[in-house]
Amino acid sequence: MKTIYTPAAWLLLIFGLSPLMGQKSVYSFPFENTYRLPAMEIWIDQEELSATYQTINNLYTTEVTGLGEETMEQTSRSFITDNRAVDAVRFLEYYMKDQLIAPGEPVSGLVEMSVIYFHEDSRYNAGSVLGVLTFGLGTLLGIPYATTVTDVEIEASFYDADDQLVAVHRGVGKGRKTQSMFSHSNRKAHQKALINALEELNTHIMGDSIFIAEQAVIHVQP
Repeated sequence: MKTIYTPAAWLLLIFGLSPLMGQKSVYSFPFENTYRLPAMEIWIDQEELSATYQTINNLYTTEVTGLGEETMEQTSRSFITDNRAVDAVRFLEYYMKDQLIAPGEPVSGLVEMSVIYFHEDSRYNAGSVLGVLTFGLGTLLGIPYATTVTDVEIEASFYDADDQLVAVHRGVGKGRKTQSMFSHSNRKAHQKALINALEELNTHIMGDSIFIAEQAVIHVQP
């Protein structure tokens, strides 16, 4: 029996499959804030973040002689490219712009965020034992030989229009990912840890009713 699809059926089929065909953004979050803080400046402390991920490689000091034979010192740093540090900056940016701060003018105050703790550990799992018992054959066949556990802590500091610190909130997160011969990157575990830390941080910020009320009062004043 031959099935004939009408135009309406084709439309239902296309729109029904579109959610399945669309890919979720890497930087999306498992929560959606119905309320956002009033407009304020956003800032990521990249020096703190670089120290956390140890991306600062070398510090160079150069002496320069001016026209009056005065000696001046110039300092510069070279950085190691680390995908995890790049992901951290982008997750913080997306969180502040898409979930935390409402766009608009005028802005009042500032929120500063950074990753203040990062630790990565590789642990044995059942696949490790199986790999030993099979003299490495299980590992060669793709059985996970270890589990990577990543821990991060994120801090958000809020300042008023007079640059006075008014609130500090932190969130911690953990991510796990198995490692095998065919998948040994730790980036996914780190991204999961960032998302979990931001979710906890967001809960603390949105649950701080006194801070929320103060921000609302500050921004409605003429």
